[in-house]
Amino acid sequence: MTEIKKNKKTKKPTSSSKVKKLETQVKKMNEEIEQWKTTAQRSQADLINLKRRTLEEIQTNKRKAKIEFIKKFINTLDELHMTKDSLPKDEQFKGWIDGINLIINKFESSLINEGLTKINPSNEDDFDPQIHESLSVVETKTKKSDGKISQTVKIGYSIEESIIRPAQVILLKYTS
Repeated sequence: MTEIKKNKKTKKPTSSSKVKKLETQVKKMNEEIEQWKTTAQRSQADLINLKRRTLEEIQTNKRKAKIEFIKKFINTLDELHMTKDSLPKDEQFKGWIDGINLIINKFESSLINEGLTKINPSNEDDFDPQIHESLSVVETKTKKSDGKISQTVKIGYSIEESIIRPAQVILLKYTS
């Protein structure tokens, strides 16, 4: 008899309370799973964004390094042109002039293969301040020529749509 009393005093959970308790635990676990999923998705998105930004930075840095590298060679190219132009036009210097022209052509073609583009406006081209730099102005009596380029003093260069050096020009200005 004492056994029966003990059993009556200690209540065993009923099956419905067990189910409710398990449902509560399942609900908490599902919420925790959702939190972990959300965290994983955010982390994955952050990683994708980091990779994209890193690749963009690498491309930008490569482009900047390439531009800085080519800028140094443009000065050398200018000096080669000045050297060629300073040589006397006598027949005895023809070999020198031909040799320097060959070097200049090879040098320019190598730079062009790296993406360099010349900005070499012709006379009477329109002045574009984005790619041209005006050094001086020459008066003209032709109204149609106002604001046009009279002469290119120094060729400009661009690479990948970035102006490395604008073409240096002399402009025409109409005066009546």
